[in-house]
Amino acid sequence: MIDAIFKRTPGPVAVRWARLIEASQRREVRRAVVILAVLVAAAAYLLMLHNLYKGDAYQYWLNIRGTPLYITALSNAPHGFLYAPAIAQVMMPIVALPWPVYYAIWLAILTAALFWMARPWLALVLFALVFVSTGFFILLVPRHALSSGNLALLMSLAVVAGFRWPSAYSFLLLTKITPAIGLLWFLVRQEWRNLAIALGTTAVIVAVSYVFSPNLWADWLTDIRNNSTYPEPGFAYHVLPLLPRLVIAAAMTVVAARFNARWVIPIAAFIALPYIWDTSLIMLVAVVPLLRNDKWTQPGERPRFFEARRPSPSVAPGAA
Repeated sequence: MIDAIFKRTPGPVAVRWARLIEASQRREVRRAVVILAVLVAAAAYLLMLHNLYKGDAYQYWLNIRGTPLYITALSNAPHGFLYAPAIAQVMMPIVALPWPVYYAIWLAILTAALFWMARPWLALVLFALVFVSTGFFILLVPRHALSSGNLALLMSLAVVAGFRWPSAYSFLLLTKITPAIGLLWFLVRQEWRNLAIALGTTAVIVAVSYVFSPNLWADWLTDIRNNSTYPEPGFAYHVLPLLPRLVIAAAMTVVAARFNARWVIPIAAFIALPYIWDTSLIMLVAVVPLLRNDKWTQPGERPRFFEARRPSPSVAPGAA
């Protein structure tokens, strides 16, 4: 079809069109187009989400910059920064930036996590739903989950990455804690090395963080204890309280470990959340890369740094 149209095109136009196609295939031109497209998409994205919902991302920015970092729960819902001090210390460099700059960086991180897990087509569909204005709740989830800036996407990424890099579980243990129920996978399958890496990494992070801010850890434990005495917030969507849900999540993890059903673990982590809210539904996107059996989700072979390299076979002169 294109060839037929090209043959009927006047000569001067066809020559210019051919030169334009040739120019567009140059590496530097393609790179410039990609950069321009990314900038345009980022501008449209930020324009769409800016001030749409100053939710969790704004609370992170506000509380980490404020003093004190941990405050007692107010009314009938937990408030304030509820994650371990190590998370606040890691976030400090971007939290120190002005709100629009911090928000742009935070959204970029969450969007990259979404695309990394859901690629290729599902990520595009979910990203397109960010711009959809509809009354259907399920279609609003990607938009609300991204704009609110909650850690749910990063937690789901940690669950998936934990199969290859067990140290990723330290992120779960230092944020919501209970979604780290996936550690039972290593226990049931007797993967003691992976379990030791996950717990050891967390212990090292806690130790280093404690050296710099011992008072924050005491405040955090006090704040967690105070928040646990309050009733569940009104925004919670689950029916069962935390303890029965932990039992269900643990049973799912044990069965999944016996049958090597890795895709079940993100669902168990979702059920084990302290509170299940609307934005947490985005965690279920972690099922996708585990169903696809992506290489980056598989336990990789550790490199042997001290193993002698084998010489590559050489072809004898004159050999066919």
